[in-house]
Amino acid sequence: MLNKILYPTDFSDSARAALAYVKKLHEAGATQVVLLHVYDSRMIDLRWEIESEYTDKGMIGAKDAVVKRLLDASYKRLQELETELRDTGFETELIVVEGIPYQEITKTAADKDVSLIIMGSHGEHGVVERIIGSTTERVLRETSVPILVVRPTNNEH
Repeated sequence: MLNKILYPTDFSDSARAALAYVKKLHEAGATQVVLLHVYDSRMIDLRWEIESEYTDKGMIGAKDAVVKRLLDASYKRLQELETELRDTGFETELIVVEGIPYQEITKTAADKDVSLIIMGSHGEHGVVERIIGSTTERVLRETSVPILVVRPTNNEH
């Protein structure tokens, strides 16, 4: 029985297209959605290393504050999506974490005992995905939970 959906989002066009499918599944009996955003720790570390090369080294201690602001901003964006899903009739849970996206997605799917993962086919970091691999592809390999992969509605990908 389809009951609980995991919707991992990076706020890309592809993830937005996946949200439309999440909403449609309410009519099929789904009642709960876990909204997940993973702020990629590899991107934070890379960005911080680049920025620290051009700024005062003393700012490195401020990294935690910057990460907290990024996570808080992501949480606010998830709250906007939560409003849409609650208006559709879903119960929701919001999760924002720092980590490696495919690992956090598969861990959350198992921990929350979801029936289905609905996610976009391409994330917002297309160039990075080509270098380190597709999050969607890795989730497909690592989880036993069924996955619905949604392509963006435009023809960019």
